[in-house]
Amino acid sequence: MNAVLLQQTSTHLTREVRRWDRRLRLRSSLVWGVRALTAGVSGGVTIAVIARLTPWLLPNQIVLITAIVTGLLMAAALGTIWIWPRSAAAAARYFDRRFALKERVSTALEVAAGSLNVPEPLAQRQLSDAVSVVKKTNADISSLLPVFVVSRREIVILLALLGAFAYLVLSDNPKDREILAKRDLQAAISQQAENLADAVEQVDANDALTEAEKQALRDPLNEAREILNQENISQQEAMAAMSQAEQAMGEMSDGMAANQEEAYQQAASELAQSEMTSSLAQALQQPDLSAAADEMDELAKDIAENNLSEEDRNALADRLEAAADQLEEDNPALAEKLREAAEALREGDMQKAQEALREAAEMMREQQQQLQESEMAQAAQTAQQQLDEGQKELAQAGQEGNESPTQQQGAQSQMQSAEQQQGQGESQSGESQSGENGEGEPQAASDTQETGAEQSQQSQSAQQGSEGSTENQSQADATGGTGEGESEDQQAGGAQSGEAPGGEGQPGAAEGAPNTQEGEGSVNAPSAGQGEGGSGVDDTAGIGLPENGGGEMPSNNASGETSGEPGQYDPENASSVIGGESDATLDIGQGENASVPVQEGEFSENPSGESSMSYLNVYNRYRNIISNALESGRIPLDQRDIIHDYFSALEP
Repeated sequence: MNAVLLQQTSTHLTREVRRWDRRLRLRSSLVWGVRALTAGVSGGVTIAVIARLTPWLLPNQIVLITAIVTGLLMAAALGTIWIWPRSAAAAARYFDRRFALKERVSTALEVAAGSLNVPEPLAQRQLSDAVSVVKKTNADISSLLPVFVVSRREIVILLALLGAFAYLVLSDNPKDREILAKRDLQAAISQQAENLADAVEQVDANDALTEAEKQALRDPLNEAREILNQENISQQEAMAAMSQAEQAMGEMSDGMAANQEEAYQQAASELAQSEMTSSLAQALQQPDLSAAADEMDELAKDIAENNLSEEDRNALADRLEAAADQLEEDNPALAEKLREAAEALREGDMQKAQEALREAAEMMREQQQQLQESEMAQAAQTAQQQLDEGQKELAQAGQEGNESPTQQQGAQSQMQSAEQQQGQGESQSGESQSGENGEGEPQAASDTQETGAEQSQQSQSAQQGSEGSTENQSQADATGGTGEGESEDQQAGGAQSGEAPGGEGQPGAAEGAPNTQEGEGSVNAPSAGQGEGGSGVDDTAGIGLPENGGGEMPSNNASGETSGEPGQYDPENASSVIGGESDATLDIGQGENASVPVQEGEFSENPSGESSMSYLNVYNRYRNIISNALESGRIPLDQRDIIHDYFSALEP
């Protein structure tokens, strides 16, 4: 057989086998590509579901991870399909079996390659037959080896997974806000740590400060920065570290270092042992040089006005000298003046002692002014301001990310409404203030109700001054309410049996103050008092009320005495009827002394009208106060949650 013809036939058969092989690889790529995509999306759905159960990843992170995993799976599948080596002879044997060619193509390639030693006529017929079979196979290749053979079930599964993945990623996930809040908090903590580092650098760069002053300023800042740089630090811990550093800066904002304060405190301990210098000792204990200067002037006056014995002068001189010894190292000038005053006291020269004390007072005032204007004081005040701003930023960190846009808009709307109502309440309350006339007679106004805090203070003062105070009084809300359970008749009764001044020379306000506490479920119980209305008897049974303000209330019998037995709760005192009216008259009774004639006093009538201070106004006012206090960091961390929960429970 012609060698050239043999080579051409071999090349033709090899090319056709390679073409079949590429078609097979393309078919496998589509099948396994869909499967790899399905596996990758399935993994993304799993990650998205986990992210909805626990704060883990954000949607963009889930999409990125899913895309990477899916890409790797598809690359592995396609790489295996296309890069995996396969010889022409192996491919020919495969297609002979697949297309039922009875090994014609593979045998022809072996003959053309010289692997089989056959007679030339037989080899020629074998090659010719193989070419003919290949030609027929190419005509039916679309049906024999179709490319698009992906299962419909696999397509449906893939589409379902894609839909689920899109829903999980695009829909709102509450856990995302927690992640954003945590990320915002960590960023804020890192920023505050950098700010503290900058503050330390500013202190080091201030050449006007001594090395001791720099060290005193650096220590609190470095300590707070070390805490903020710790891993997984909570918001409370970060704010506590900032608050502690701010407190340290506040203590140095007067320009006095800790070692100097210790000297003044030791001097104060020496002066505290004498009664004449106890006030001066309290001022130095702070230490507050301005207040100490005022107390020094007072001491000079006391020396001039009191005729001190020799023993008293020597004792006072000993105290002044002991204080001077403690101040010798840090304030030698002041120590010298104190010694001059002590020496003058021992010599009996009171005028010289007064002059020395006054000079010491003036010296302390000048020193206080110099300290406040010193570089250390300015640096401490600057650092304190930065720390205060840092605490506010930490307090707000993560709050916006932890609320949905709808919740944020609702919160802003509520705050605006609260501010408007607060302004209206303050305007109305300023126009309707009640007071006492020139003769000591109270002018009661039923349409003016005090806030819960003022009522609590008045009630506690009256309880301490009353001779027959009861032990189990329901405690008034420290901040909440304007007397939620009171009817107008009860208010009138409380006013008539309350702080009635004693007329002509009789003490009535202190002893006759009513133990009235307003709030849900509270009891308006009269106490014993004196006045033009006669002396009453404190006959309160002292029955404790349930914590929730409900339940049964102590009742009065027909004679006006308190029976001590629980009666039915009056629903008109419930908080749900704030602003309503009551037709029932409160019988305050007089207990065992009911037969004592009652003297009528001169009381102004309670005018009718509606309350000008609503519960909501008072609540919003105190909520704003507490919010500012929580943000300022003045409230200890272990009490903030309790206060927050308490005011949340009072929300109308």
